Amino acid sequence: MDRNDFFNNGIEEKVRNFESLLASGDNFFFDTDELEEIIDYYLDFDEFVKANKAIKYGLSIYPFEIFYQLKLAEVAIARKDIKKAIKILEAAKAVEPNNAEIAKTLGDCYSITMQHKRATDCYLFALNQGLDKEEMYLRLARIHYLINNPRKAMSYINSIPSDYVFDEFALQEFIKLFFDFAQYKQALAFLKKVLDEDPYNYSAWYFKGLTFQKIEDYKNAISAFEFCIAIDENNTMGHLGKGNSLMELKNYEDAINSFKLSLDNDVSDAEVLCNIAECFENMENYSSSKYYYLRAIKTDKYLSDAYFGLAMIYKKQNKLRDAEKNLQKAIDLDSFESIYHIELAEVYLLIENKDRCFFHYQQAYDIDPDTTEIVLDYAHAYFDFKDTEKAIELLESHLDNYNDDFRISYRIASYLFTLGRYENGYNYLHSALQQKPTEYFLLYEYAPFLENMENVTNIIDLYTQRTND
Repeated sequence: MDRNDFFNNGIEEKVRNFESLLASGDNFFFDTDELEEIIDYYLDFDEFVKANKAIKYGLSIYPFEIFYQLKLAEVAIARKDIKKAIKILEAAKAVEPNNAEIAKTLGDCYSITMQHKRATDCYLFALNQGLDKEEMYLRLARIHYLINNPRKAMSYINSIPSDYVFDEFALQEFIKLFFDFAQYKQALAFLKKVLDEDPYNYSAWYFKGLTFQKIEDYKNAISAFEFCIAIDENNTMGHLGKGNSLMELKNYEDAINSFKLSLDNDVSDAEVLCNIAECFENMENYSSSKYYYLRAIKTDKYLSDAYFGLAMIYKKQNKLRDAEKNLQKAIDLDSFESIYHIELAEVYLLIENKDRCFFHYQQAYDIDPDTTEIVLDYAHAYFDFKDTEKAIELLESHLDNYNDDFRISYRIASYLFTLGRYENGYNYLHSALQQKPTEYFLLYEYAPFLENMENVTNIIDLYTQRTND
């Protein structure tokens, strides 16, 4: 939340008066409603020490007001001290056993700590006490998805009255639930129910488009986003969603038009400008692509993807120093994106800077050790720098991690044959063919001379014929 949202509500003066009271003991009186505003202000901006001071001040005036115990628990939850929050809430529950807000918040704590039965009991109690039913149904559904009981989860969602009007926030919470558990079919059924009751619900059509995107049904996604645009053509989200779907269908010109209609003239435009640049890049219109990447950087100089995209243009144009400079800038902004390091390593491979090449492959591997392609590329850098033994050593050291990936065995075999170490090469070739005989061409990719070796082709034929039989 923007601080201006608070200031526009007059909270700035209340906070200033409260802090003046703490600093000098000035005589100000705050009722519970005012203190709630002040506490929420501090919580929204993670000013937990000040929030606690406001809560303690409230308790000094209203010692029996359970509201402040709830706020103490909120601070503990925000600080990820769930054990403390539970202790506070259980004590408050002993004082007001029928308080639905205490039950709901306690349920949230038990849910976080994976105590699903206790969480369910708390939510059901809050539900029976008449607390916001839709909110409780959402929480109960999430719990039952977590314990792998989707049928029960859907029963709670279906308990929501058909005439309930979902606002954007409520829809977002329910769709997030479906997306978190990859329940896309259920999401579409839920949205159909919402739209049957409220056919001009912009948010419902928008989330329907997002759901179709999740299942890669981009044509239906476009149709849903077009309904958004028909309802409110000035809302840019529909244009953005349509642009993303058109881009996935490689309809780049129409995607660009949609993206342009989604621009809001603020910093959020930077990512959209990157999308436009990527469309031009895919159309091999590099001058336009570069122009939009530069516009994205001008809009948001901290957007690492813009520098990365610009670097890829320079790399395609063989302007390797410019590519290096922009990739390094992207890494400076986001050093935990493995693809940035991989691409910079490739640039250093091309300009024959061995040490920097290996350094960035190692960085990529450290960030994303489960991705086989990184190890394969790393090994091939050693191969290109004429250190085939080191390439083999690197791949063999990772065999245990990737023992089910046939590509490793094919690659080691090709390197061994290149060195003339045929016995070991045949062993790895047999291993690779046992795993995936139809991918034998991977052997020739890095050792093309093997296509003319009868012993090798006979072994391959033996395995591929078995597969065909």
